[in-house]
Amino acid sequence: HLQPYYQKRFGYRRGDFPKAENYYSRAITLPIFPKMTDKDINDVIRAVKKVIAYYKNK
Repeated sequence: HLQPYYQKRFGYRRGDFPKAENYYSRAITLPIFPKMTDKDINDVIRAVKKVIAYYKNK
């Protein structure tokens, strides 16, 4: 609801859906689209593993 399309189309603003906004602030959104190549997928996997390793050692 905070994407520009939905804000223009429906007039949504920050604070309209506080539970969704709270969840979204802590969620991970991974890229996914029909034309993802194996390289794209491996890049995502590598990046996720890098972040996990970084925070695991903190």
